[in-house]
Amino acid sequence: MKNLLVGFLIIIAFISGYLISQKYNLKIETKSPTLTITPSTEPTITEISSPSSTPTPSIEVQENLKEIIKQLLINIHGQTADNLNITISKQEGNYAKGGASGQGGGGMWLATKHDGKWTIIFEGNGAPDCKFIRSFNFPEDMLVNVCD
Repeated sequence: MKNLLVGFLIIIAFISGYLISQKYNLKIETKSPTLTITPSTEPTITEISSPSSTPTPSIEVQENLKEIIKQLLINIHGQTADNLNITISKQEGNYAKGGASGQGGGGMWLATKHDGKWTIIFEGNGAPDCKFIRSFNFPEDMLVNVCD
């Protein structure tokens, strides 16, 4: 029963975070190792060109990115996200795609790196705003089954 309640709370947290992020278009900015979220009324679209060929990131780089994504999700959803298992399904240059899962389920995330800082562009289970996501020039193979 306790696991069911925890799972339900995680799902509610994801849904709430998604709805809040859609209403306020939250942007995550860093000035130091501490991450903060700044609400914005309009999406900031930055032109970032896709790399033509990028070597596969090392395990150390991927583990570091997992920790960064986990911290960004904690900033969005609170400490309940601390127990999430973060996976990276693809990383190419300044673009990454993966999942976050816990006892109550999970969702996917898309992130970009600009000026040395990772930002979650989308996270959750719902249908993403593909026009917004494409404005970041994600590699098309990362958007298969996301924005078809």
